[in-house]
Amino acid sequence: MEKDLLNKIIALRKKLHEIPERSLAETKTKQTLMQFLQENTTLSIVDCGKWFYAVRKADVGDRKAPVAFRADMDAVCAKGGQPGHYCGHDGHSSILAGLALYLDKGKTELNRDVYFIFQPVEETGQGAKLCLPLLEEKKIGEIYGLHNIPGYPKNHILIKEGTFACASTGIEIRMTGTPSHAAYPEAGKNPGFALAKLLLEVEKLMEQVNETRGFVRMTLIGMEIGSDSYGVSASDGVLRLTVRGERECVFEEYVAAIKELAKERAKEENLTLAIHEIERFPATENHMDSVKKLRACAAKQGLPVTELKEPMRWSEDFGYYLQKTEGAFFGIGDGEDHVQLHTEQYEFPDEIIETAVRMFGGLV
Repeated sequence: MEKDLLNKIIALRKKLHEIPERSLAETKTKQTLMQFLQENTTLSIVDCGKWFYAVRKADVGDRKAPVAFRADMDAVCAKGGQPGHYCGHDGHSSILAGLALYLDKGKTELNRDVYFIFQPVEETGQGAKLCLPLLEEKKIGEIYGLHNIPGYPKNHILIKEGTFACASTGIEIRMTGTPSHAAYPEAGKNPGFALAKLLLEVEKLMEQVNETRGFVRMTLIGMEIGSDSYGVSASDGVLRLTVRGERECVFEEYVAAIKELAKERAKEENLTLAIHEIERFPATENHMDSVKKLRACAAKQGLPVTELKEPMRWSEDFGYYLQKTEGAFFGIGDGEDHVQLHTEQYEFPDEIIETAVRMFGGLV
């Protein structure tokens, strides 16, 4: 990549880093990216409200199905609710803008349309749904995305057959009974025992599924029952879990089984039950042919590859795209000692930008 082009991308990344915005509030970020593309490319840019896309049209008549690349734009909210680019989305957006410049300035004739999707709201799992109709509208045949990942050698391409990132959801289970004097607990309905029993059953179910169906994991996030009024028996309680799984079908069955257990425990104790899911993400399940293209692309570019043995336990809403069309998601190593994602000390390593653009360009 030409040095001037690379410097432009890095400067864009640093600019985005200074204006982090929470999910669904990526106004300045979107404007900055659109302005950058308008000033530096001849691409068609389409404003879709909360998000936008650009397109580089094919040069030749005998066209293949269009290919799309996606980058996320939102930031992570740290303590106190202040947003910051602690996940590297400033880098992802800059890489995609860099690919747009690279293809726009390049001399290679393209035999397919290339779409650049700048997506909001990845952190809560809702952004991909906003952009999803574009795939059908433009008959996009493939889509690719990436994430920077600390703990792996810098500039290594991280590839995983099957699931790259797990499905997950938060589950809030609230049970409500009736209060009573603490001296006469039998006169009320206390949800504490039902919730405690449910927690142990969900953990046991997790172990059974892991043994027979594949990886799932339940994490206890919190449990609140009653109050600090020692004269009153508890009448309201909530159990908060985060559940994740490698395969979408097994994950869905596990979540459904948890809800069924909750219904049984609530009915058993004659308690009112309310269940809410929070920030559900699908499994990001790569397509085999697209994974083969990742390997071939990395080899042609002379880039080292690390084959992942297990999926990432965190989640990505990119999985929604892969439910609709062919494609794959991959990682690029930030460095084995790089600061971890979602920590306030994290900053995207500019040294991997050129590698990322080369991979995307090679896939085109």
